[in-house]
Amino acid sequence: MKKRIFSICLLLVVSGCGPKLIYPHLDWLIPFYVDDYISLNREQGSLLEKQLMRVLDWHCRTQLPVYAQLLRELAKDFKDPRQPVSYERLQYYLNQSMTHWRQLLKQIGPEMAEILATASDEQLAELFQNIEKRNHKFKSEYVDVSLEKLEEKRKERMAKDIKQWISRLTPQQKQAVSDWSDQLMPLATDGLRNRESVLTEFQNLLTRRRHDSGFKEAFVTLLVNLDQMRTPEYQQKIDYNTDITFKLLMEISRMLNPAQHAYLLKRIGSLAADLDKLSCDPVKIKLKGYKGK
Repeated sequence: MKKRIFSICLLLVVSGCGPKLIYPHLDWLIPFYVDDYISLNREQGSLLEKQLMRVLDWHCRTQLPVYAQLLRELAKDFKDPRQPVSYERLQYYLNQSMTHWRQLLKQIGPEMAEILATASDEQLAELFQNIEKRNHKFKSEYVDVSLEKLEEKRKERMAKDIKQWISRLTPQQKQAVSDWSDQLMPLATDGLRNRESVLTEFQNLLTRRRHDSGFKEAFVTLLVNLDQMRTPEYQQKIDYNTDITFKLLMEISRMLNPAQHAYLLKRIGSLAADLDKLSCDPVKIKLKGYKGK
């Protein structure tokens, strides 16, 4: 029995592109976010379904209304086209997003630890093998490719992301994206080393799952504080790229034409309304985002 767990929660959290900026590939680490990482027995699967509904209930009651309010704050920041969004406000939204991301990890961490504490050696071997496959895929797609190809894909992704919010980009906006990409520092090699280091830490921790009374607490602490495992050099690069990205978003906001500005406000309002509709209705979230196998 394989379970796709908490995928809707992840989707809602990253919909504002906050944690995604810092943790662009977190699904490799949290096995219950995606399929094909670990096979659960009947008891584990039943427990996990109960845990899922508890977390979804908490999430829709306490988090979705907050996300909707943050989106409305964002709309206010973009309401006056003569006043482009400021660097400080972008930093505020990123900080808020990361705060709520950590809260989510604190909620699902104990549930994950409880399941993994019951995992057999065979199940953990399957888990680690699948994560290593994911790391190899990451390496082939982001490390073992030319910088030119990476840059091309990066421009395409950013242009696509921005288009979702403001509709078709102007030539000037496309050039701004290109200039942004040229300034970024490569992160793939550092990211791969970080992934491997984190995996080693989890492997060491999970070997003590049956005889360490502090296993669950240590697991949650590690999960919530993954950023502390980055090397200073890696963190410096992330901070630099975040700064460059904020400046791009500020520049794009200054370039918005009336049609794009209207599209952006409508898009933000629509997403906030969608979150309002989902709030306090975990059944809807389960039906849309969870498919047990």
